[in-house]
Amino acid sequence: QPKTHFLHHIVDDIIRFGPAVHFETEHGEQYNKFIREAILRTNRHFSARDITFRFARQFVIRHLINGG
Repeated sequence: QPKTHFLHHIVDDIIRFGPAVHFETEHGEQYNKFIREAILRTNRHFSARDITFRFARQFVIRHLINGG
């Protein structure tokens, strides 16, 4: 019964505090755009490796630019 009681308050809690932690999907789903673009640029023989190398290269460059 206690779990169903919390459902009565969920709308007020979301209005007051915002969405619950780990229930917000916008940030993760926005990243799918970059993955889709990277897939289009692969030769589709070993796309997982190609995408991994591409993002790793970007990460290294960003790290170096930021002084790392």
